[in-house]
Amino acid sequence: MKIFDAVNFGTKYLKGSIAEPRIESEALLSFTLGASKEYLLINRDKELTDDSFNKYMEVLDLRKSGMPYQYIVGEKHFMGLIFNVSPSVLIPRNDTEILVEEVLKRLKSGDTVLDIGTGSGAIAVSIAKYKDVKVYAVDISDGALEVAKENADINGVSDKVIFIKSDLFSSIPDGIRFDLIVSNPPYIRSNEINELQEEVKREPKIALDGGEDGLTFYRRIVKDSVNYIKFGGIIAFEVGFDQAWDVKDILVDGGYSDIEVVKDLQGIDRVVLGKRL
Repeated sequence: MKIFDAVNFGTKYLKGSIAEPRIESEALLSFTLGASKEYLLINRDKELTDDSFNKYMEVLDLRKSGMPYQYIVGEKHFMGLIFNVSPSVLIPRNDTEILVEEVLKRLKSGDTVLDIGTGSGAIAVSIAKYKDVKVYAVDISDGALEVAKENADINGVSDKVIFIKSDLFSSIPDGIRFDLIVSNPPYIRSNEINELQEEVKREPKIALDGGEDGLTFYRRIVKDSVNYIKFGGIIAFEVGFDQAWDVKDILVDGGYSDIEVVKDLQGIDRVVLGKRL
């Protein structure tokens, strides 16, 4: 089968299963061949080997079954950087770039930052890459921490990020006080997990399930954060589409003031920030 025919075949094979079958069929063939999209165009009449076509079918089958594209190719672009991803971590979302951008605006050189539930390390690594700060990144998952450490190496910030296995604050060294605490915690309501898109359900449940009302981790983080954040320090959260004002109330009740709510590119309240009184 020629490259051009393989792309057409993949498009038809994925149609009805994903939103952009042609784009992804091309991308998956590029991944299979280790070649660029331009290579596919220039060599559209080149015959695929049987081995290459069989490997292409394997990734098409994975994608058709609902496996996220990013897990298949093993990477995701975020904040202009490349991050390894695996089924051990939540795939970084473009919306989370809003959170990182708001954090970067508020940091100054020499600050100390805590990223809670670091997952792939997208937030922690991006902050360390673009600001001269020290970042502590915690997660309860060994698999996530392994991926996050790889991403710190890939992006050249291993010397600026300290990774700790911790259930929120439980293993944070004594005596540390942070200038800023940031988190994109699990915030999907437990009874909505089974209603998520098939692709999203392939991501780790521990990174999605925010408890009965989706606010469990916001309450836990805010309650304990006062023992780890400096006076005047900032706390910054990503939130679900309908959670901003509930999280604002949690912050106010927890001793935070100057609450700010920032919208994403779709006009949805996506980031909530507060200052420690």
